[in-house]
Amino acid sequence: MSKASVVIGLLSFAAAGSVFAHHSFAVHYAGDRTVSITGTVEEFRFRNPHGVIIVRSANADGTPARWTIETNSPNILQRRGWAPDSIRTGDEVTIEGFPSRDGSNAMRVYRVQFADGRELIGQRPAVGIER
Repeated sequence: MSKASVVIGLLSFAAAGSVFAHHSFAVHYAGDRTVSITGTVEEFRFRNPHGVIIVRSANADGTPARWTIETNSPNILQRRGWAPDSIRTGDEVTIEGFPSRDGSNAMRVYRVQFADGRELIGQRPAVGIER
């Protein structure tokens, strides 16, 4: 086996891993409705393939809850006015998004609203969805 064949094989294997890591919105999130939570940002990761916002909130019964909110890719977010420092640890936010299909405390971001009225838009809902 030639050295070039080995290199091509390794590169193909590496590329396949990133393909499997990426997933479809529709598989994980319900696109026909949104949910909203209010809480404190614990972490914001502005990275590929999707950013992540971790928020400490409370369930309807008052018990503590930790939410994982997935965003679009940094490239898309930047085109919508986001930056790596748009959201900071300790920010009080209300986040509206598309709930996870498995019922976990996870969603895909639609909108982040800050206490001072600022707003960041992630992925807009389709027209006519339940909100």
